[in-house]
Amino acid sequence: MATRHVHKVVMKDEDFDKALGQFRLQLNAVFMPFRMYGLDVYIPGAQEATLKLAMQLHHRLSGLDVPISIDADYGGPDD
Repeated sequence: MATRHVHKVVMKDEDFDKALGQFRLQLNAVFMPFRMYGLDVYIPGAQEATLKLAMQLHHRLSGLDVPISIDADYGGPDD
């Protein structure tokens, strides 16, 4: 099994916020087809869940032993 090397990067708050904003904009594009089928009401919750899972994956790939789960309280946008 190959070993992956993880680099820990510290970002300024404004850079972190900018990256999250860019990610959210891309999520808007991903979820655009749902709008065509009248599913607008579900999009904000799905975007937040996707963002939370992405943060959990980042934490896991950075070496933190956190669960990757919608129900977990780790790595949400407010954490």
